[in-house]
Amino acid sequence: MVPVPARPTAADPPRAGSACSTPASHGTPAMGGGHLAARPWGLYVHVPFCPYKCDYCDFVAVGGGTRVARWHTPYAEAVTREAAHWMATLAPASPPVSIFYGGGTPTMLGAERLASLHTALVRRCGLTAGAEVTVECNPGTVDLAGLRTLRAAGVNRLSIGLQAMQDTLLLALNRRHTAAEFLAAYQAARTAGFRNISVDLMLALPGQSLANFAVGLDQVLALGPEHLSAYALQVEEGTPFFARARRGQLALPGEDADAAAFALCRARLIAAGYEHYEISNFALPGHRCRHNLLYWHDADYLGLGIGAHSHWQGWRWANTDRLAVYCAEPPAGAPEERLPPQGALAPWVAWQEAVDEARARSEGAFLGLRLLDGLDEDAYARRYGIALRAAFPGVVERLLARGLLQEAPPRRLRLASDAVAIANRVFAEFV
Repeated sequence: MVPVPARPTAADPPRAGSACSTPASHGTPAMGGGHLAARPWGLYVHVPFCPYKCDYCDFVAVGGGTRVARWHTPYAEAVTREAAHWMATLAPASPPVSIFYGGGTPTMLGAERLASLHTALVRRCGLTAGAEVTVECNPGTVDLAGLRTLRAAGVNRLSIGLQAMQDTLLLALNRRHTAAEFLAAYQAARTAGFRNISVDLMLALPGQSLANFAVGLDQVLALGPEHLSAYALQVEEGTPFFARARRGQLALPGEDADAAAFALCRARLIAAGYEHYEISNFALPGHRCRHNLLYWHDADYLGLGIGAHSHWQGWRWANTDRLAVYCAEPPAGAPEERLPPQGALAPWVAWQEAVDEARARSEGAFLGLRLLDGLDEDAYARRYGIALRAAFPGVVERLLARGLLQEAPPRRLRLASDAVAIANRVFAEFV
């Protein structure tokens, strides 16, 4: 079956194995100054607002357009407060190497407000020189003037949610933009000065044939985006698609069609000069998504906004998904004094957990194997204090014998070409 990762740009980064490391020895993340704090880290900002909610979407997203516009300003203010809280509380030893504005549809905030939010976050968090700053957008929510505003504010990478080039397929997903609006948004982004554009495509859609997927893919390739993500549709519980599927009203392609579309996508992109660097992600040389690479390399990241997940020095936590709770003014006092009792991280944190060594080693293994460059066995041993083959006795040898893993110099393990489409079965061996 085609691997179906959750989009790593969602509020909850890679569900197939969120980043983690060995937990700190006390009830909250370590407060700055440690050797882990100096490691590169990324900032994720979740903007939940959408003009509508797609029928397959189970992300923390608030549809309604102008109906929820009254939340835009207080939400941006709350995100800025949260950033100030974590900078004072966690005291990272260095600024973030990337910022990713995901959603939802971040551009629903409006270009001026989003640019102001970015400026405020950079003022509080800092930003390394040459950092990658990505904004997700949907066609129909951006124009040339707004894109120029974002570019001038320091946004240097745009991720456009296309999903399909056929309007009939977009309608089947309850996406209310058209292919023509995507083309207009893409051209506006180029005119505004963006030289690093990513496009999202989906496969295994209701009513999608291999032929029309190929046509849409070729149309996107003709534009020359620097990055392309190709995800299979995943029917998630609680969505309209899930309800329709249970009633037998959702006609999805079978696994064979799924695999054929993925194989076609991979072959055409590689032939066009794209590097297949992660299971569902392709990039022209020098344009891999640096923010998402932090997830695959098990790095630290801080998530701001409702539903956003964070991982910091062996701890993982998630924010509330309720706007009213998140946007409330925090209690007065210094950031450290605002921490509630019993080790809870902050009033807006919905849950938190420490990650034990066994889980860290497991997730470190299959996160690293998601990258087509493979997993560096020496780096793994340094990071987790044990050799991969010792942590999982017999597993690597068994997968090598079955032709699912390959050894590559120097001391790397990677998915075999034929195993990419069944990667989840390989990853299950490390759980």
